[in-house]
Amino acid sequence: MITQWSLVIFTVFSQLATGLALFSWWKDSRDHERHTRAAWKLAAVCALAALIASAVDACGLAQGPLLTAQTGCLLLFAGAAAAVRKPVCGLVALLAGTICVLSQALAAVPGSLLSVSGVFPFALFLFCTIALGASFSQLVRLGEPEDPAVRCGRFALPLRVSLWLMLILTALAPCIVWDDPFMRRSAFFWMQTQLYWMGVIFSGVVIGLAHMGRVTLNVQALVAFVSVFGLRTAFYADSVHGAIDLSTLYMH
Repeated sequence: MITQWSLVIFTVFSQLATGLALFSWWKDSRDHERHTRAAWKLAAVCALAALIASAVDACGLAQGPLLTAQTGCLLLFAGAAAAVRKPVCGLVALLAGTICVLSQALAAVPGSLLSVSGVFPFALFLFCTIALGASFSQLVRLGEPEDPAVRCGRFALPLRVSLWLMLILTALAPCIVWDDPFMRRSAFFWMQTQLYWMGVIFSGVVIGLAHMGRVTLNVQALVAFVSVFGLRTAFYADSVHGAIDLSTLYMH
């Protein structure tokens, strides 16, 4: 299995940063007492790690949609770092992160944008971003108040919904005989990849943990990260969606 580790790190950490920006901005815009400084710091650190990984992958600046993703990630880093002191900058970070994630998905489209194989990266990256952001944003160490009266984390609902959609999408994708040749070829590789199925199973584990209450919040975040990392490792491996299909490069 040939895995593009730099792309795995770039996409996973930038999507974690974008997810943190989404829920941190939501809290900043509604809470009178802001407790998101630690979350913004983590978002900035994740965006910086993603930037470094993207530079390693492209030996500097990328091209096409990935260059747009790099630019969005840079602005995400700057916005998240500024939001530590000036919460109004959080919206800039969120918008930049959104552009980054959409550009990453666009770069992974192997054929027509309106085909099944073209829609799949957008759906997968969206669900992963929400799941990562929700699972980490509800941690006490990232600024959430400890409230024993609240049985589950604040973002248990968006976490469960995104995980269910991600679970259905990733579990069914390798099992369907697709008319789309790109999707069919990717599904063939995913069916045989253990890390892919580990990611699918772990997303189901997080759903179960999300129903067990606040005591599992730290474990939820850890397992959600492992789930997304496993899925992304298979995504950027020997499949058409992952840009490498034997010796043919499909990345835009």
